[in-house]
Formats: sequence, structure tokens, C-alpha cells
Amino acid sequence: MANAEQADGGRAQTADAVGRLKAFLGTEMAMSHVYQPVMIRTILQGGGAATRRQIAAAFLVADLSQLEYYENVVGRYPGPVLRRRGIVDHERGVYRLAAGLQRMDEWQRAELVALCDAKVAEYVSRRQATVWSHRAANADPVPGTLRWQVISRARGRCEACGVSSEVRALEVDHIVPRSQGGSNDLSNLQALCSLCNVQKLDRDSTDFHAAHAEVALRADGCPVCAAVDVDDEGALALVVRFPDGPAVAPRRHGARWLDLWQPEVNALRRVESAAGFAPDVAMSSKMVAAGPHDLGHLVLRHSL
Repeated sequence: MANAEQADGGRAQTADAVGRLKAFLGTEMAMSHVYQPVMIRTILQGGGAATRRQIAAAFLVADLSQLEYYENVVGRYPGPVLRRRGIVDHERGVYRLAAGLQRMDEWQRAELVALCDAKVAEYVSRRQATVWSHRAANADPVPGTLRWQVISRARGRCEACGVSSEVRALEVDHIVPRSQGGSNDLSNLQALCSLCNVQKLDRDSTDFHAAHAEVALRADGCPVCAAVDVDDEGALALVVRFPDGPAVAPRRHGARWLDLWQPEVNALRRVESAAGFAPDVAMSSKMVAAGPHDLGHLVLRHSL
């Protein structure tokens, strides 16, 4: 009788604890990342316990940016090398053993897997901590609140290529890399998609956020800035209607012709063509100032 009552009491306590966990997961958990539910799921799937490494491995599986990083690694190095060696074939994102290796038996497969394991262990033993130093040097130990500020400031888009976070995962990048002494200060952080972040070298300290800030800057009293369509974030050039005729101008205020970036020059050419300006017509340029101390806004006029 006592044992039955103890069992009933234990079941009741378990039901109560499960209910509290459901309530926490359902409505009480404040999420700045996927870490909490992934950790709980990993412990649940482990029968009630999981090591720190097992939980960290689960984070890696859930981290889309890490998966995209290594998808790019596969495509850049081991995939092409193994294809040239006749070891694998690749079609529509799937790698398969080459035709000559397709009919191996399980013993042969196990022997080759063991050989792969041995080569990995040998390499790791020889290189120790330097095996993954290319990732550790620029790891992203940015606090969650600061990370959110960076992503929010970028409006959920890569500050290099402009892709949305809904299309490709965004990462917080250090403008001056950590390997070169870069800090976690907000001024040294920018939002890059996983592809741009992979392709950005440690030697590169391009500040895409500052470039976007320059383009977004508006000068009070400037007729060109007043004509900018603020909803068209991707437009780097525009047509401006003046009383004496139309002109084209870069979106960025204060940039002279020699200061223009190549994308701005390309945008000006596209806008000129769309506006019907003949490419062989003479062009003149001047800076339209918003005031006595203003650098001015570059305006390009075509002789009609």
C-alpha cells in the first residue's frame, strides 16, 4: 500500500514537473537564440543527461550559418579535389562514390572507414589545437544583446551583398579581425551573410556598415537628397528634375566624381541609359551645396 502511494506520488510530481517545463517552453522562455530549446531537447533525447560536448554538437547542427560555412568548404576544396582524383562524382548537390567504387562489400567499406578515421586522428594529433584555428581566430563570442543590435542596425540584411536573413543566415563579423586585435565594440561589428563572411579574408577590414551609413546620409536643404526615394534602399543613383532640365546624381551626399565607388559609377550609367541620355553626349558635373559649409551633392548634366 505504501509503495503504491509512493508510486502515485512520484507520478504526480513528474506530471507537475513536466507541466512546468511545458509552460516554460510554451510561454515563459525568453529567446535571444536557439540555445535553450536545443539544450533541453538534447538532454531529453539523451535519456535525461548530456555532456557539454554533446550539447555543443547539437548547437552546431542547429546553427545554419555553420552548416552553410562547411557547405562552402566542401565546394571549394575537398569536393573538387576528390572529383579530379576520380574518387567521387557530384550531381545536383549530391556526392557519390565513383562508379568503380560502387560495388565494394561491407568489409571493404569498414576497412576504408577505419583508414579515414586513422588519418583524421593522425592529423589532429600532429596539429593539436591548430586544426581549427582558422575558425577559432575569428570566433564570434559577441554577447546576445550586442549581436541583436548589429543585426537590427543592418535591418536584417547582409551589409555587403544585401541578402535578407530569410534567404541566408547572418553572422556578426569583426571589421578588424579578432586575429589582428579587433574588439567586440559595436563600431567594429557588422552583419554579413554566411557566404560573404566566409569569402572575407582576415586581411580585409572593409567596413560595409560605414559605407551604408555614408549612402544613407542626408543633408538638410539639399535638393538632391530631398529627391531620394527612401524606400528604395538599393538605388545608388537617381534622376533629379531641376527647373532647367534633368540631371543624374549618386545617392551619396558629399562624394566627388573621383570619390565614387565602382557600384555607384555603374548605377549612374544604368540610370543615364534608362533616362534616355545618349552615351556620346557631352557631360558636365558640379557640386550642389546645401549651405556655405556643405561639401555638396554631385550632379551630372548632359547637354541636350
